[in-house]
Amino acid sequence: MVLILEDSSDFIMIKRKEENYKKLSLVAQNKEDLVVISTLCQDSIIKVANIKWAKKSKRFYLLINRFCWELNDLSKKKSSNMLRINSSMSFNSVLSVKSAGIQQNNNSDITSLLTINYNFFNFEKQAIDLIFSGNSQISLNIECIDVFLKDISEPFEGTTSKQPKH
Repeated sequence: MVLILEDSSDFIMIKRKEENYKKLSLVAQNKEDLVVISTLCQDSIIKVANIKWAKKSKRFYLLINRFCWELNDLSKKKSSNMLRINSSMSFNSVLSVKSAGIQQNNNSDITSLLTINYNFFNFEKQAIDLIFSGNSQISLNIECIDVFLKDISEPFEGTTSKQPKH
């Protein structure tokens, strides 16, 4: 993301320059990296059909419609719709998956990702929890933190001009 500083009487405002926007392609290999990915994916919209676990390859992945926190100017109210982007998120080295509150047989259901938490118990027991709206959760028992986030479309205007609120 390219930022331009613009002087405006009493303050300096940071504006985005979308034509130079680079799609995100991030890797998380420790807790701090995972916090960055969690922040960027907060309020992503996910169709249940786009949540998959490939047990043999130990990979869990989601296709998400991500709110572009890094592109939306949240410092002022505006009439245009907020930007979103389609992204792929994958978790490698997944040993097992447990879910609660997600109806896996209802592929058309839609949920919203609120946060991603990492739990370290010991080297043999580590977990990543995906916390969704509606008191839903997916817990991934993992060997190590090995997460990829990749934007796979261009940013586009969402259906609302309101930013997500918690």
